[in-house]
Amino acid sequence: MFRPFIKQRRILAIIAIINLLLVFISYNSYLFKRSDNYDLKIKASTIMKGALGHTSNFNKELGFQDPHALDKFNSGLIGIDSTASLMTTKKGFINSKRAVTNPNFASVFIDLLSEIDLSLIDIDTPDTIAVSFTGSFPGANIALLSACKAANIHPIIISSIGSSSWGANHTKKTWMDIENYLLDKKYFDYKSLAFSLGGDNDRLEELDKNIKQLLIDKIINNNYLLIQDSTLNKSILSRIDTYNLNSNNYRAYVNIGGSSASLGDSTTSKMYLPGLIYGKDLAIEDAMDDEYNEYEYDEELIPVVAYFLQKKKIPVINIRNINNLCAWYDLPYKEEDYTQETLKIGNSSLFGINTPHHPVVVWICTIISFAMISWLAISSIMQVNNKMKEIDNESII
Repeated sequence: MFRPFIKQRRILAIIAIINLLLVFISYNSYLFKRSDNYDLKIKASTIMKGALGHTSNFNKELGFQDPHALDKFNSGLIGIDSTASLMTTKKGFINSKRAVTNPNFASVFIDLLSEIDLSLIDIDTPDTIAVSFTGSFPGANIALLSACKAANIHPIIISSIGSSSWGANHTKKTWMDIENYLLDKKYFDYKSLAFSLGGDNDRLEELDKNIKQLLIDKIINNNYLLIQDSTLNKSILSRIDTYNLNSNNYRAYVNIGGSSASLGDSTTSKMYLPGLIYGKDLAIEDAMDDEYNEYEYDEELIPVVAYFLQKKKIPVINIRNINNLCAWYDLPYKEEDYTQETLKIGNSSLFGINTPHHPVVVWICTIISFAMISWLAISSIMQVNNKMKEIDNESII
């Protein structure tokens, strides 16, 4: 029995399946619009991933094991809880320590530096920045070093050896040890000019004197300048002198962590918000003044961050309150935020925006669908016409 294509179930089923496939393809397509400085961000994140390969090996060489699979990026940078470490300054948050081991965190620095001035991330024009590292966030330290390597920026670094929990808080794996390991592997050529103890008043006053002495000896034996002053103000001045002796042309000051010498005491530090800042948060400062009697607020204390902001008129990148930074830059923070996708380099709105339903793909799928339907209709009409001619010829005969 004669049946044109339009009457054949097999043909109709094939066309229906193809159309469903085209709908699926167009629905799941997207248009990716790259962010500014996309290539440099990818470069910085890739450099950081390479660095984490080294720190992971260092962790294995020391015989440390991954604590309860907390180390999502296999960085070897997740430390131990405060109860298991004699050198821990205070309790830290595992979510924050883990979040900054994300290779994509290096691109946060590219973004922040570009906000200051695009010339800062021009690889053809070397620049200098002042940096304060802490043992509490080794991942963030390496993220900045990766951004510096990608953008041809020279950091003048002063570090503190103390660490809160889950950071570089093991006496065999302090930030100094991690830094030296990366230097030995010739992965970075950036080295801290000096180390302070960190912690309370930048002197680790909260720690046992034997542990404190062990860390002092470690700094001296590794031929670092030791900043160990009798008061916090003197420690601040020692840092400022060290920075000034090494450059008079800083483009930015980067603070990572809650160093008392860098940010001031626990009250003063609240005035300096995370991210890129050009001064104190005036609302918080006013609140401190209103409740002055409730705080031990040293009005005369001018931490390093204030020196660069007020005296040198240099912008500051302040890396703390990691939960806020991750929310602003679309990076995973909580346990449930980590998926196969969020673990990939380039997976964040930092790198670009995905717009659903790529218009070119949608149009191509529409044209293909229309072409098939047109072919079905035209072919069936032609088949019917040909059949009618055969019938007419037979009737004449």
